[in-house]
Amino acid sequence: MPTTYILLAIEAVLLLVLIFNLLKLVRIYRGLGKNAPFPEKMQQTLKQVLPGPAAAVIAREVTMFYYLVAKAPGEEAGEAFSYHKKAGYIAILIVFLCVIGLESAGLFVLFHRWSPLLSWIHLALNAYAVLYLISDYRAIGQLPIVFREEGVVIRVGTRRALTVPYAAIASIRDGSRFEEQKKNKDVFKAMLLEYEPPQLELALREPVSTRSFMETRQRISSVFLTVDDPIGFRQTLEKRLEVREAELTPVTRS
Repeated sequence: MPTTYILLAIEAVLLLVLIFNLLKLVRIYRGLGKNAPFPEKMQQTLKQVLPGPAAAVIAREVTMFYYLVAKAPGEEAGEAFSYHKKAGYIAILIVFLCVIGLESAGLFVLFHRWSPLLSWIHLALNAYAVLYLISDYRAIGQLPIVFREEGVVIRVGTRRALTVPYAAIASIRDGSRFEEQKKNKDVFKAMLLEYEPPQLELALREPVSTRSFMETRQRISSVFLTVDDPIGFRQTLEKRLEVREAELTPVTRS
């Protein structure tokens, strides 16, 4: 059987599973409350009826279309820090969109002379890329880095996320070690533009687990990040660490 038919059969099975479990999925999603961001709730919901990798793939596709049209949600509980306003990412995004538009027009004409079907497939893929880039940028603005009770949630839009418990943070450093550390598999990069040096590094006293796009587990030992307000971020994190240290320090009575 050709690969195309196998993929179509898999997609049909997944679609049937989702349809038969639609009411269950709605109940699970609503039960997760309104405070958690959409990507987390969607993936947790789909994992109840699908294997991890399949749930991750479908959640990513649904999330992409969600952020194309979603209005900015209410603020999450906890102090939030943006990371996209001063990075110059919007200028790079506009350049990418212009390049994709020009390339699509030129190659569409070229491919159409050879194979009309191929030209339309190429155009559809480029349209998908444009939608993804726009959705990605909108998600970046709606998913800030957030300080919660249990730890700091570090995100790069819907691309990747990591929750670092305060207990796991050994120290806060500048980002000067990034060049020598960036190729290590235990490094989490929370920057929109990796060619610029990060502002901060969170050195962890114990590895923190996260999952990749395809649900493979990754152990993180250091986090490099850039935010719009690095001073405020560092002060907030230091206060959280001080509060936690005070809670763990036994009170001596005279």
